[in-house]
Amino acid sequence: MIKKRLAVALSIALLSIGSVEAAKYKVVELDVANEGRNSFPSAINDDGEISVNVNLPYNIPIDVDLLNFSSLVLTDPEAASVGNINDTDYEILLADIRLQQGSQFIQQIAETISYQASEDETDYIPVFDQQASADGDYTLSSTVNTRDINNSEFTVGSSQGYFSKIDYQFESGTETTFIVNEFGIRGFVSRNGQTTELPPPEDFAGGYSEAYGINESNQVVGIGTTEYLTDTFEFAEESCEDEDLRGDIPYESCISSLAASLTANLNGASQLRGLIWELDGEGNLLDTTELGILFEPEAEDTGSYTSRAVAINDNGIAVGESQGEYTTSNATVIRTYGVVFNGDEVLNLTPNPDISVAATTPTISSATDINNNNLVVGYQNQRINGVTREKFFVYDINLGELEFPEDFFLGSESNALDINNNNLVVGFGEVDASLGQRRSEGFLYDHNVKEFNRIGDLIDCDSKYTIVQANSINDNDEIAATALYLAPLRDSRGELVIDSAGNEVLVDTVAAVKLIPIEGGDVDICEVPQEEVVRPRQGASISWLLLFSGMLLMWRRLTKQ
Repeated sequence: MIKKRLAVALSIALLSIGSVEAAKYKVVELDVANEGRNSFPSAINDDGEISVNVNLPYNIPIDVDLLNFSSLVLTDPEAASVGNINDTDYEILLADIRLQQGSQFIQQIAETISYQASEDETDYIPVFDQQASADGDYTLSSTVNTRDINNSEFTVGSSQGYFSKIDYQFESGTETTFIVNEFGIRGFVSRNGQTTELPPPEDFAGGYSEAYGINESNQVVGIGTTEYLTDTFEFAEESCEDEDLRGDIPYESCISSLAASLTANLNGASQLRGLIWELDGEGNLLDTTELGILFEPEAEDTGSYTSRAVAINDNGIAVGESQGEYTTSNATVIRTYGVVFNGDEVLNLTPNPDISVAATTPTISSATDINNNNLVVGYQNQRINGVTREKFFVYDINLGELEFPEDFFLGSESNALDINNNNLVVGFGEVDASLGQRRSEGFLYDHNVKEFNRIGDLIDCDSKYTIVQANSINDNDEIAATALYLAPLRDSRGELVIDSAGNEVLVDTVAAVKLIPIEGGDVDICEVPQEEVVRPRQGASISWLLLFSGMLLMWRRLTKQ
C-alpha cells in the first residue's frame, strides 16, 4: 500500500532525486519470531540489544510422567507414554494440559517467555526456570514478562516462581505428585543467565513484586507489597508449618496455594507501593526504598492504595502512577494520576483533570518514561468531542511545563511509551477516525523541533510490515517496534504447516522488529488511489486489525499487573 500526502508534482520532483535513499528507517525482523506464536519487544539498549516477550512459545517439553493416559484419546498412546509423541498427539496433549492450568496435579506451561535478541542472535532468559533434561532444554513452565534492559545488559521484569515437583504419599497410601511454586509473581534482574530476585518489603505467602525499569546506575524501579491489611496471610503461613493444621498435604502445596490466593486478591489484601531496588555492578541487591503516594490515608482507613514506578533516569528521578484523591463539591473519590518520584516528593503531573473525566474514569493519567534531560512522557485522559480519549504528553520537570503535541488527528487516542536522550518520543495512536474498529500505528515525535511522524511514513512504501507500536528507542535512534505482517503458519512445535498442495500457509502474525536509521535516507514518497488512502500498508488486513486489537488489550492488561 502507498500514501498520497503531497501534490503529484511535488511527488514526481522528489522521486526524481536519485542521490537520496528512499525511507528513513529499514525494518529488520528479529530471529526471536521463530520462538513462539507472537513476539512483543519491551526495550532496546544502546548496543541494539532488545528484550522481547514471546507469547505461546513453541516446542513446550511435555512431562509424560504427570499424565493420565487412560483418560486421553490419542493416535498412539503407547509411544506417547514413553515420550515418543507424534505431532497429532502432541497437539492433543498440549491442549489438555492448557485446559487444566492452575491445578497442582498437572504440568504448568508458560504463556510468555523472554529473550534478549538482536538481528543475528537470540538468547533465552531463564529467570527462575530450570533445565528439564540433560540436553539443556528448559521446562518453560513459568510465565515471564521482561520490561527493560540497560547498557550493561541487565534485564528486569517479573516472573512466576519455578514450578517444582513434590512426590507425596497420602495417609491412605495413595501416591501422587504436586506441582508447586514458592511465590506467585516476583521482580527480577538478570544477566548472562544469572538472576537476582527483587523481593517486596513484606513477603508473607511469597509476597508480590514486579520490576519495570532500570537506569545505568543499576537502580531498578517497580512495585511490591509493603503492608498487609490483615494478619490472614501471616497466620495462614504459620498454619502451613503445622502438620495438624494444614491437613494431609505437603508443606510446599500449602504455601503454593497461599501464594496463588495472594496474587489473585492483591488489592483486597495489601498495600502496594512503588519501589527502588539498589544493585551493585554484579547485580547483587544492596537496598530497597519504598516510594510514596499522593495522599496520606487516615489511620482508620482500611482501604488498599497503590503507587507504581515504571522508569528511572540516571539522575535517580523515577516516574509512574499513584492513586490520589479527587474532590468535588459533593464527594471525594480515588483516582490514578501520572507522577514523578523525586526523593521523598511525589509530584502530580495532571492535578486538574476535566471534571467529566474525573467523574467517570478511574485513571486520569500515567507517566511511562523519563530521560536524562528530565523530560517525562505518558498520557492523560481528556474529553474530546464528548468522548474520553488518551492523549500523549511531554512534561518538562525543569520548566514545570506540560505539553500535548499534535498527533494523528484531534479525536485520535495516542500513548507515548519511551523517550531517549535525544528527546525523541515513540509510542502508538489511532490513525483513522472511523466509528468502528480503529487502527493503531506507531509514531515518532521529535520534541526538539515539535515534529510528529507516523512510523509507516518513515519506512519503505513496499514494506510487508505495518508498524502498530513503536515500543522503545535508544540513543542511536534505533527503535524496537511491534509489527503486523503475513508469516508462515507453524504448529505448536514450531514446524511449518504445509497445505495439501505442498504450500506454506500464511497467517496474520505479531512480531518484534528493529527499525534502523538509514544514513542519508528520506521519506519514501508514495502514491495510492484516493479510495485506498485510509487502508493499511501492503500486507495488512482487517483481520490483522481485529487480531492485534485483542492482543494489544491482553498485553496492556498483562503489563499492568
